[in-house]
Amino acid sequence: MLALTPPVIARPFGARRQAIVSLGDTHMVIGSPVLSETNAGLSQPGDLLLATLATDFTFACQEAADSLGLVITNLSITTRWKVSERREIIARFSLTGVLPDQMPLLLEALKSRSWMYRLLVQVVPISFEAN
Repeated sequence: MLALTPPVIARPFGARRQAIVSLGDTHMVIGSPVLSETNAGLSQPGDLLLATLATDFTFACQEAADSLGLVITNLSITTRWKVSERREIIARFSLTGVLPDQMPLLLEALKSRSWMYRLLVQVVPISFEAN
């Protein structure tokens, strides 16, 4: 039997272009949908996509490393929008325990395991950086 996930509910809140977004018992105030607006100080709808992608990459990276027999001792993944003529998502991997020649193999395994990557890459380019 499939587990039911709680619906995501958005309600207008306060000033224009703000909403309270609820997912189960988690509630967030989300602000302006303009991706290039960085002075608002509020999370924007696109930020939720970035957070979801970074989280999914974290889990997929752990699974991929296990299946490849790699031991990751430290892992941090950040995602950001590259704002230019052509929108793009940049995913930056900071990890230790993986040799430079193993990174391409890990990234390919990660791409096949990350549901959010497979969904988003159809509509926006996603590039990777590693250190």
